Amino acid sequence: MIERFQQSMMAKESVDRLCDHTYLPRLLGPTSTVLDLGANRGSFSHGMISKYHCRVFAVEPVSDLRVGIAPSTSLTLLPFAVGGRVGRARMNVFGSRCASVLQGKEGEAPTHNEEVEMLDLRGVLGCVRAERVDLMKVDIEGAEVEMFSAASDADLLRCTQITVEFHDFVYPEQRRQVESVKRRLRSLGFWVINFSLDNTDVLFVNKAASGAGRLEYMKLKYITKYMRGIRRRLSGYRRAIR
Repeated sequence: MIERFQQSMMAKESVDRLCDHTYLPRLLGPTSTVLDLGANRGSFSHGMISKYHCRVFAVEPVSDLRVGIAPSTSLTLLPFAVGGRVGRARMNVFGSRCASVLQGKEGEAPTHNEEVEMLDLRGVLGCVRAERVDLMKVDIEGAEVEMFSAASDADLLRCTQITVEFHDFVYPEQRRQVESVKRRLRSLGFWVINFSLDNTDVLFVNKAASGAGRLEYMKLKYITKYMRGIRRRLSGYRRAIR
């Protein structure tokens, strides 16, 4: 009975989730361009290629991670950090969490550092050479607030949807900036849907580029989001009673 209820809810859903990032699958297909900022070991990039047979640009600055990303004719690997400026940057590689251009918190020392090239969003889009990015996934360990702050309105509007893991749970001092990013994108014409209890899974949908109207937005924000939460709780209940 639980399985039938879960299947019923899944059939009604208009979103998908990959590597803890939620997005609208109806906007993706074989002609799509996906930009993966903070590719890590390539799970999101290869998942996109497998699901949608699309073109993916994976941006990953850490050499130890980058060499582990399997090659594909649909994948372009870019060895850069992403932030709010162009130039050299120092990646702090931590043993207990992902590498970041931001300093460690008090009592947290990196295992080592790596000098890398940093691009802003304009520079990354220049590498992609596409008029439109159908999905931009952002998971760049705290550098996202500076990237969004430095990005032009025009560059942000080239993205049909943006799925972001903000890192104010690691850097609480960024919370005000995160809210500022949300307000700015809302003012530019993006729907803003937070699929997490914090800011680790936030989806921005470009109204004009996606064709997503208020009815779809209301469904995503007030129905789909909570149906997914119910399903996760049911899954946990099933595991608990086995």
